[in-house]
Amino acid sequence: MSALKRIFVWILILIPPITFYVLLARSIDGLPIGDDYGAILGFLLKLKQESGFQRFIEVFSHQHNEYRLMFENAIVASQFAILGHTDLLALKILGDLLIIPLFCVMYLIWRAFGRPADYTLMAFVPVSWLLFQLQYEGTLNYTMAGLEIIPATLFAVLTCYLASRESRVAFVASLFSLALCVGSNGNGLFMIPVGAILFLQRKEYRRLAAWCCTSASAAFVYFHGYNFLTPSAANAHSKGVIMALLQHLNVAYALAFVGNNAAILNPWPAVFFGVVLISVFILATHDRLFSRNPALYYSALFFFVTAAAVSGLRSSHGMPTALNSTYRLNSTALLVLLYLYLADKVYGIRLRPFLLKASVGAVAVLVLAFNVESDRGGDKVLLLKKSRAETSMSRWMRHEPRPSMTELIPDDLTAGRETVDSFWPDSFGTILPDCIREGIYKLPELPEVEQ
Repeated sequence: MSALKRIFVWILILIPPITFYVLLARSIDGLPIGDDYGAILGFLLKLKQESGFQRFIEVFSHQHNEYRLMFENAIVASQFAILGHTDLLALKILGDLLIIPLFCVMYLIWRAFGRPADYTLMAFVPVSWLLFQLQYEGTLNYTMAGLEIIPATLFAVLTCYLASRESRVAFVASLFSLALCVGSNGNGLFMIPVGAILFLQRKEYRRLAAWCCTSASAAFVYFHGYNFLTPSAANAHSKGVIMALLQHLNVAYALAFVGNNAAILNPWPAVFFGVVLISVFILATHDRLFSRNPALYYSALFFFVTAAAVSGLRSSHGMPTALNSTYRLNSTALLVLLYLYLADKVYGIRLRPFLLKASVGAVAVLVLAFNVESDRGGDKVLLLKKSRAETSMSRWMRHEPRPSMTELIPDDLTAGRETVDSFWPDSFGTILPDCIREGIYKLPELPEVEQ
């Protein structure tokens, strides 16, 4: 590949992330929204009440609804210890930036196929266009989700990559990555059986033993003192977690979960696309991808296991909830992984020049259309959320009555499902005024809002 052509390829790779972060910069703010109140501000209120070693314990034991967000708690607590207050804007930026290391790990997994350098670089261009788009806006510019869903996805893929390496250093690093995955989000627990299968398939029994010991320790820390009286946790605990999952397992919901990149409001296109994705995964299993590139195979398996588990926990809320934008990063990561498998599979296939150009052109058009439409829709939703948050906070500061959703933003035709409660501070009790009084949170300057 000539130097000029290589520069052109790198430009194609860099366009999506540059666009991605420029659009995010337009809609980011330092205001709390929804779960930010309980998971971030509520956590800091409790943290400030503790002292010494008890603060360390609070990082691991604090529970928001049914979630224990230990990685997020550690980040938030560290910032608080350094600054003496929380900076939600900085935390949101950090969460958004975690997409970059996820992109890098995807490249390491792709490079493990060992194809020629030129093909490796050119075939990786679509990954940038598939990953750096705003369809999963529910995890972006959002403090809690950005430090929960994104790192959980990153550490899941990183764990599979490290666990598949031969070196001892990489294996030890995979154990740390597993702990971070579990500490980021409860679905990180699903990485435990996935990793166990990986080591069993490779007959690495010593590593399996170490994996099981680390997994048991991570699960113990996660569930020690766990409160099963929250609504979701109580439902699972009353019947046993496994029985609850199996009883509500919904294949259509799981398919919509993994295929939700193909739909906005109607779940059935997502179900169909989910069938396509699982068909590709079955083909990959037949091709023994678990031997050729275990990092890719078991990363994909993790997302299928997660989809099945989420269907057991959430399917009772209705099929449309499978399209929640906070779930779409899972579908996006899975789509990237299966694309990489297909990109490797077609390498070396001899096609006539016309058919080759037509195929490459078709893929380019599809990927470009997916990226542009995802950015267009996601940017609209993110700007709506910013406007709602600023309007609500301004009215709250002026002691005005809370607005209706129509007053916040009329003609909302997006897939955003937030209610007024997500934006109105009084919906979360006295958390915000308590944090302001304690110096934990400082309200940023807000733009002038029409009264």
